[in-house]
Amino acid sequence: MFNFSEHDRRGAETFNRNFAGYLAREGWTASQIRQYVWRSHTQDELKQLGSDRDTDFARLHISDSEVQAHMDAKPSPALVAGPDFYRQQKTVLVLVPGFTHETLRYLSFHEEMHRRGTQHTVVMLQAGQGGNTAETVHSEGDGLRVVYAKYPRSNAKSETIAEPFFNLLHGSSTLRRWVEQEGCKLFFIGYSYGCPLSLELFANLNSGRFADEFILKNTRGFLGLCGAIGGSYLADDLMRPTSKLLYVPKLVDFCRRHPFIGKLLGLPTKQFQDDMEGGVVSLTRAERARRMQDYAPRLPAHLMYFSISAIMPLADYRRRWWQLNFDDWTMWVQAKISDPISVYNDGQVVAADTVVPRPDHIPASQFVHLGAVRAHHWAVSYKTFNLGFNRFPRRAFYRALIQTVHEMSQGA
Repeated sequence: MFNFSEHDRRGAETFNRNFAGYLAREGWTASQIRQYVWRSHTQDELKQLGSDRDTDFARLHISDSEVQAHMDAKPSPALVAGPDFYRQQKTVLVLVPGFTHETLRYLSFHEEMHRRGTQHTVVMLQAGQGGNTAETVHSEGDGLRVVYAKYPRSNAKSETIAEPFFNLLHGSSTLRRWVEQEGCKLFFIGYSYGCPLSLELFANLNSGRFADEFILKNTRGFLGLCGAIGGSYLADDLMRPTSKLLYVPKLVDFCRRHPFIGKLLGLPTKQFQDDMEGGVVSLTRAERARRMQDYAPRLPAHLMYFSISAIMPLADYRRRWWQLNFDDWTMWVQAKISDPISVYNDGQVVAADTVVPRPDHIPASQFVHLGAVRAHHWAVSYKTFNLGFNRFPRRAFYRALIQTVHEMSQGA
């Protein structure tokens, strides 16, 4: 019988060695790296939920000597994710951002998207007039080919987004050229809400719901980054009239009556206001379970499926007024919704809900959970979400993920 735990452990240890290795190459010490890593673990080693759940992080704390062992295990020559490696790849990374991404000031995958002089060719896809795909070349280089899929109506329920998301990708002349003329394969990276949207896309393509000519057969795999795959206790709370934070229907009604405030709160148009309630419901755990029951049996069996979580203790948030970090304070307030349920959360999603479902028709060896980093939900994708900052080393994190997926795919 295949051992899921051992497979996941190998994935988590591989990722930790790579992450520590890339940070060490930048001059980080073991004690500095320890601020952002947890001990390699599998999901079943943590008591995440229930009356006997873990209430501290003793199972995850890692020592300087353990970090040093990871650093020593991955000397610099073995770290291949860099210019030469990128030039050799015939892979297009399809980046799928999260909930209400259209209203945010910054793009997901912050440094790779906003960095001047990036080596990668990045093409932004947006819905154009008449349902066509509008393409903008964000940067050009001789490294990886990257598509940033800015799917429309990003705060709507997943069923509403499904077809426009497919049309956005299928209508991209650049994506089609890279695949059909240049022989590239696709690898999807979903962040937050982008994870279940990607999984539902794969299921819809595999079951023939959409007339796909080139996407699925040329897709190699998927990585879920802090995915809201199993839903969010935060979304559950936001849809209760007795919400500890805010009740979304009241928020929407307030924004309808005060349009200027609506713009500041990310509900700038009637369409966003109309979509908001359905979108938050789509992120509730009950709705995600219902959707998962529908799409999991239809997931394609030829892909590799990876996932990684973030876990951040409440004490780590920089929430004092003199620290001037509104992002951390905002996420800390959100984290207090999930924390009584599971300390293993990233502020918006608990770790148990970030794992890709594993239906029986797909070989068990094609699923790998890579453990967790010590960061909050926004930190893995944004330097700043709105008003704040975090020091999480995203560029080393992305390199480590790329190398880990490459190594685990080779060994599958």
